[in-house]
Amino acid sequence: MLLKQLQYFMVVAECRHFTNAAKQLYVTQSALSQQINKLESDLGIKLINRISHPIELTEAGNEFYIGAKKILADVEELQAGMSRWHSAKCSTLKLGIISGLGRIKIAEWLSEFNTQYENVQFSLVNHLSKELCRRLNEGSLNLAICASSPSFNVAYDFETRLLEREPFLAILPTNHPMAGEDKFDLSKAANEKYIFPTEDNLSHDIFLEECKKAGFSPNVISYTNRPGRRIELVKAGLGISLISKSGLSFYNSGEGAVAKELVTPFYKEIVMARKKRESYSFIENSLWNFIEAKMNCTQKHG
Repeated sequence: MLLKQLQYFMVVAECRHFTNAAKQLYVTQSALSQQINKLESDLGIKLINRISHPIELTEAGNEFYIGAKKILADVEELQAGMSRWHSAKCSTLKLGIISGLGRIKIAEWLSEFNTQYENVQFSLVNHLSKELCRRLNEGSLNLAICASSPSFNVAYDFETRLLEREPFLAILPTNHPMAGEDKFDLSKAANEKYIFPTEDNLSHDIFLEECKKAGFSPNVISYTNRPGRRIELVKAGLGISLISKSGLSFYNSGEGAVAKELVTPFYKEIVMARKKRESYSFIENSLWNFIEAKMNCTQKHG
């Protein structure tokens, strides 16, 4: 019994006419009859009563029709599922990634993902979070791993997953009057000189918002996005700064500067984000779920 024979039988059963069925299948009537005869011969059962006009299914034919319909539906579903794998093998995913990722081992994860989907290609761009969100919103990225803030998120209709949450720390010169305190109280530092990230950096907005909550507008005398450079400027006595915990660990501060936890902590939240759509491709969903599972595993094991 061949799949083609099942398909031919289904059309004949629904048309109740060999000539019309042959036209619908784009085969000759004799070729169609041969396939149906072969099917009945293999089964040893008559499926169609050819004497009646229009033709009718025998009792066995009706039962066979129900089973064949289910088989063909299963085959169609299987083919659809396999087509997703074919599309996965021909996909290029465009990812936007920030530099400071904390414990997020994105390079290792993408490499592992690629062992499952060998022909998936990644197009990676590295920018600040605001730029990545702009590109994600306009559709030039499939996914972004970037910093997030409540006030910034309202501007975009994104689906997000929290990947990492780490505290910001204060960086002070070792000879600063507040360097000996257990924690840094931002509300007592209204008169300080500050070294901030640039305005296109989301951390700039977060720092401004936290200073506002503390009751003052900061006196920013220098801007730089590089954590190491901010630490160097603090060591030189230019001012004080704020930095994420991972930023501090990546750039060894050494002598000349100290890091202090905040009395009222606030955090750098790194999220995986994608623009909300009605549906996503198989490979987009696969990568999304893969990264989410990897991060859950990382958090579980500390």
